[in-house]
Amino acid sequence: ATGGLPLPRVHRLPLPTPFPVGPVNAYLLVGDPLTVVDPGPVYRPAREALLEGLGRLGFRPRDLERILLTHPHVDHYGLAGELAAESGAEVAAAADAAERLGGAGVRGLEGEREAMEELLARSGAPEGFSRALFESWSGADVFAVPVKVDLLLAEGDVIKGGGVTWRVLHTPGHSPASLCFHDEAGGRLLSGDTLLPHISSNALVDFRRAEDGRPTFVRERSLEALIASLRRLAGLELREVLPGHGEPFGGHRSVVDERLRHHERRKEAVADVLRGRGPCPAFQVALALFPEQREPMGRFLALSEVLGHLDLLEADGVVRRLADGGVDLYSLA
Repeated sequence: ATGGLPLPRVHRLPLPTPFPVGPVNAYLLVGDPLTVVDPGPVYRPAREALLEGLGRLGFRPRDLERILLTHPHVDHYGLAGELAAESGAEVAAAADAAERLGGAGVRGLEGEREAMEELLARSGAPEGFSRALFESWSGADVFAVPVKVDLLLAEGDVIKGGGVTWRVLHTPGHSPASLCFHDEAGGRLLSGDTLLPHISSNALVDFRRAEDGRPTFVRERSLEALIASLRRLAGLELREVLPGHGEPFGGHRSVVDERLRHHERRKEAVADVLRGRGPCPAFQVALALFPEQREPMGRFLALSEVLGHLDLLEADGVVRRLADGGVDLYSLA
């Protein structure tokens, strides 16, 4: 258990994953109701580690009463469907995540693939890149099973877990449906991937439906949202952060400050590329900053990083964007 308070009895269960990010943290909240947070992917070593961790604490999967999910990425939620079927546990997640968790998490929502293909083309991605990217994503289907969300969570809700009341904080950025859970009395935060101790969370390219409800999508300004979420977390009084990856940590404000400085440095690096190369599309900037990324997923992460910082620079008036034959060119203003 972490900390010196009798409740919540929070147990971190690091689970191996097949992904470059490495192990993911599940958390068992011991008390009423018995709750597991982010039970990891459908991956035999992860399931074995989860079962071993539960057993060490005197529990079996069928004892679970609630499954709490921070965001709809397969390394965090993949096993939730199996555990819910085995235990009858209630599944709780952001309302905005329910459709993805129900089966659209990897293949995308109707119209979303087309929006991504258009974005990649406008970003100057080479011919064939989108096909290779979607092929690499399709393999992720095996790491998750669909799961029905029983309890739809929103900003300001309160939820019981491990005998303690956690307040729901909507902290978009890493994903539009990212949630943190704040134990206000104990000064603890289950941060998912919004705030990590050792790396800056990637503000992934993501989309939201157009306001008119048609199956058309507009790109989220993910990094702007992530920075706002980080600043919000810095305003909380916290004793301990329980992250989705890495060790629990204190001193969260200094970690947030370092993340914000990182983004300022990255903005300068993006502007330096434009200063040296003149007008160019986002994909070329990504290749210049991250030449070591050669696989489709790595290049997509690099593009997400660059687009987010181009959004910030454009909002600052430092960069301007011009459409040129179906490709967006960025240059210093």
